[in-house]
Amino acid sequence: MMHKFLRAIGFSKYKKSDTVRPLLDYVAHSPTASSLVRDGNEVFGHLSKSFGDRIGLRIYGEYEEGKEFRQEYFFPYADSDTISTTAPCIVERQSDKNAYGGLCEDPSLGVSLIFYLSNGMEYARRLAGSAESAKITGIYLTGLSVSGKILLPVKKTDKQRSSSRAAGKTRGMLIEAAKNGDEKAMETLAMEDMNLVQEISGRIGQEDIYSIVDTCFMPCGLECDQYAVIGEILNVETIRNTMTGENLYRMLVDCNDVNMSVVINQTDLLGEPERGRRFKGDVWLQGRAEFSSEEV
Repeated sequence: MMHKFLRAIGFSKYKKSDTVRPLLDYVAHSPTASSLVRDGNEVFGHLSKSFGDRIGLRIYGEYEEGKEFRQEYFFPYADSDTISTTAPCIVERQSDKNAYGGLCEDPSLGVSLIFYLSNGMEYARRLAGSAESAKITGIYLTGLSVSGKILLPVKKTDKQRSSSRAAGKTRGMLIEAAKNGDEKAMETLAMEDMNLVQEISGRIGQEDIYSIVDTCFMPCGLECDQYAVIGEILNVETIRNTMTGENLYRMLVDCNDVNMSVVINQTDLLGEPERGRRFKGDVWLQGRAEFSSEEV
């Protein structure tokens, strides 16, 4: 039982199931947090263990009557302290286990934002009939990466940056209008795409692709919650796995006007991250939901 993104939070030496099992037993016997949900005669939930500043492992499973916690699966988590989007969010339970995925239609990105819900048990508990609201008001996004590189920034004036942000907001509004059936918005977007293709075709022979593509966010691979991203680094800090001593980078990245936290092992990042430079890599996207304070 392995997880590809264990190394992203500092467990790069845990490469086989026989080395991971003692680690999971340690988490199960000395958790720093837990969340349990009762559904009829079933009691399920997670046990969490912190291994640094907002990073750790979560084990999910069931409590069987008269028996200990039975582990089903686990995942590495990394929490962000920055709300990435307040767009309407749909949450659904996965068909094969007690895990939840989220979907947001943020107009800034132009694609459906699909992520693993890292506090899924809190959502399940709120749905199970408690007095707390299950209405989601915001999502804190984090991307775990096992391979990335640093790119130099695209040189822009303040006027160009302002114009780019305004164009992004306008395009977001056009995409939202097109989804609601506005034919004029659809025609405008089609014309913009045609003009963009012509512009890129004219520049690609003389310029590097990464000077043309300033930022991007697109699905990557077969799994729906993994993406290839390029974004500007707004902030970077070094954190440490308290158990293994491995150092990690946590970067706040602006990707198509959506800010997300990216966590990567220092040994897996090519280049030196600094504010203003760009991060390029593949990420597994997880999100922590913030819920309304209303009572139901």
